[in-house]
Amino acid sequence: MMKIRQILRHIITVAAGVFVLVGIPFLRTGYFRSLISGRTDAVTSPSVIIEEPSGEYVVMINKAMHTDGKKLDDWVRFFEGGDVTYIFEDICCSVPVQDAGAVEMAQSFRSRLPENQMRIEEADVTLLLSRADEKKYDILILSKDIAEAFRADTQPSEETVRIEISGTESTESGTGSPDARSDL
Repeated sequence: MMKIRQILRHIITVAAGVFVLVGIPFLRTGYFRSLISGRTDAVTSPSVIIEEPSGEYVVMINKAMHTDGKKLDDWVRFFEGGDVTYIFEDICCSVPVQDAGAVEMAQSFRSRLPENQMRIEEADVTLLLSRADEKKYDILILSKDIAEAFRADTQPSEETVRIEISGTESTESGTGSPDARSDL
């Protein structure tokens, strides 16, 4: 009888020690909280996809920021509305703060990606286009009206992929061919 009590006390002591060393730190992690709450983690796709706004938009991708041709092709396919499983690259999408449609379109794109893969940077349209002239952007989204008003689509360049989006359809026109319309 005495031996059984000692064995049980030993088992309880060891279990309590393991819980204090491993269990309590695990309970305080964000991973445990996300398991309990059902939230998504950084690598799973979001559960709510924001619909694309109506209108016509221009997406410009700086080729200098995407030197891997396969990743560039994946991003082009993604912005054209194609199905892309994984792109192991984070991006920063610049949109004019005055262009509500472009901001909503960027949020729609972000909702289709894993959490934290796309950062949206809102800035004044003049500042954005000035930075775009110097090739200091990653992805730039403008409504077609803003692009035409500020003449953002009249300066051809071999360093930019230009994608026009209208609703759920899009057309690419800047992959480097001499007669393609590339911007900025």
